[in-house]
Amino acid sequence: MSNQQSSRSGFGGQHAVVIGASMAGLLASRVLSEHFEQVTVIERDQLPQEVQARKGVPQGRHVHILLHRGASILQDLFPDLFPALLQDGSIAIDTVADFHWYNFGAWKPRFRSGITFYSQSRPLLEGHVRERVAARSNVRFLDACDVVKLCATDDATQITGVQIRHRQGEPHEEVLSADLIVDASGRGSQTPQWLAALGYDTVEENTIKVDVGYATRIYRRPEYNNFDHNVLAVYSTPPAGKRAGVLAPIEGNRWIVTMIGWIRDYPPDDEAGFLAFARSLPQPDLYEAIQDAEPLTPIAIHKFPANRRRHYERLARFPEGFVALGDAVCSFNPVYGQGMTAAALEAETLNTLLYRQRERHPRGDITGFSRRFQKKITKIVDTFWLLAASEDFRHPETQGNRPLGVNLLNRYARRVHELSTFDPRVTLLLYQVLQAIKPPTALFSPRILTKVLFKRAPRQSEQAGTSASPEVSGDTIASSTGEHEKQRQTVSSVPEKIRSL
Repeated sequence: MSNQQSSRSGFGGQHAVVIGASMAGLLASRVLSEHFEQVTVIERDQLPQEVQARKGVPQGRHVHILLHRGASILQDLFPDLFPALLQDGSIAIDTVADFHWYNFGAWKPRFRSGITFYSQSRPLLEGHVRERVAARSNVRFLDACDVVKLCATDDATQITGVQIRHRQGEPHEEVLSADLIVDASGRGSQTPQWLAALGYDTVEENTIKVDVGYATRIYRRPEYNNFDHNVLAVYSTPPAGKRAGVLAPIEGNRWIVTMIGWIRDYPPDDEAGFLAFARSLPQPDLYEAIQDAEPLTPIAIHKFPANRRRHYERLARFPEGFVALGDAVCSFNPVYGQGMTAAALEAETLNTLLYRQRERHPRGDITGFSRRFQKKITKIVDTFWLLAASEDFRHPETQGNRPLGVNLLNRYARRVHELSTFDPRVTLLLYQVLQAIKPPTALFSPRILTKVLFKRAPRQSEQAGTSASPEVSGDTIASSTGEHEKQRQTVSSVPEKIRSL
């Protein structure tokens, strides 16, 4: 995106408004700054000047993962972002080699993959992104501000602006006129109510009730430890198991440790209970890592009741000059780390469609853009929704409409996970799908399907009950394909292979 040059030559009066300075809102603002003379970001919170969590992002105190695909989009939007993050203490993680993951009763093998993601606190990442957006000359922020309602033409077919209430200083209201409004206000978005007030139909919603609870504490990273990896994740096997724990490094030579419980099996917020929860996981590694570590913060709690999806693309009528994205459209179970990457893909779509709109309408007519955008991002949301819903429905207590064939899909996915414990090719492909590099359909290729149906784990590779994750060499990856010309493949060639996918 950053390579495309924009003359900002025209969408009506050249003003775009973004509701919410979330990651979705920040990425949307960065994109809009290439197309509009002025971009105004309205945020309910008073934005912090320092790196710290804020009220409007309650999940910001917990482990966050920006998937490889999302990081690639941010790299394009902000070329200096990740060097700056690394300088401030972010840690580059090889998704396979540095991620020690126990899932479905076994440890995943580890080898150099070239699939990188970055580990840091959510406030550090958001602060760096916000700083770069604010540095753009045509972007301004209005914080401690509420959006009261949408303003529209008399026939309500076109959104013309927003009415806002300033809470800083002497409270007062004003109307901001705009050519495009982007709702990135998150899960608590008021768009369904605003549209209803303008005479639009009720927005159809889907919910999947999971009642997930988070408890998170930050520790000083011990000077000496037995880790030969960076990230540790231990998951119980559903449906009987409803607990998980994740440890990840963040800036300041610290660990962020999050305990997770599904179906109201919430982790506690007292020290003894937190450690007992860690000790109850099916492997002792996480408990052993933190039992003598120095805690630096109290235990933060966050509860997530349900996945929620709003189907704006199904409305018979949709107003011009208005779009919604990010959690305002679909709020996923945060356990799976999909939210920021979904928002990044939607921002990328926003950019692409705005350029196409300008090609079609050089004079700046935005007619038809809103509906096209809402329909276009449906495919992005569909993919992440299916992945999250399928995993959540491994628990029979989960409430909501089950996607068609979800039980069969889950059995298939479990077999893929089993294969991934001893077949490095499957391991690599699984991580590519989980990091949004490849679509889930890649797991149904004839080669993988044949392995799922006919290949079984050799006895010596059964890993349940041991914390020893096998180190896999590049030669092992090559020989698993059975292709003679790849026998000499080394780990160093894996990144090139990924780039060619």
